[in-house]
Amino acid sequence: MIKFAEINEDNYEKVLKLKITDEQDKSKFIAPNVRSIADAYLYREAGDVFPYAVEDGEAVVGFILLDEDAEEKELMIWRMMVDKDYQGKGYGRAIVEKVMEMFESDDRFDVLIADYVKGNEVMGTLLRSLGFEEQEFDEENNEHVMWYRS
Repeated sequence: MIKFAEINEDNYEKVLKLKITDEQDKSKFIAPNVRSIADAYLYREAGDVFPYAVEDGEAVVGFILLDEDAEEKELMIWRMMVDKDYQGKGYGRAIVEKVMEMFESDDRFDVLIADYVKGNEVMGTLLRSLGFEEQEFDEENNEHVMWYRS
């Protein structure tokens, strides 16, 4: 069973060492975790961006960055990645399902948003299989924007 752990001195280096496949990197499907941690730091004063190490026991298997928008009543999976050594083992699904559980148990939000870069059909298929529906294609960011409502 996975858990989301705050980034701290114990897991920071492990999060930075997580890698995606060469194909994912070449296709620019996923931003580097160091960029995501920097983004979280940049928005820290707003108190609405949360980076987590995804842990399975002692292993750090992935990373997730969540963004809360209280005014719009939206929770967003801003970034998500699973280390290349743990891909294809159900961790991506487990991560999204965990966020869905968080969303469904928090009445501050009406919609859960996730997006994926055009061409990353593994993520698109995963999101659709969990009940997300496409809302738009964001041409500026080359992303499919998906929504989930419980």
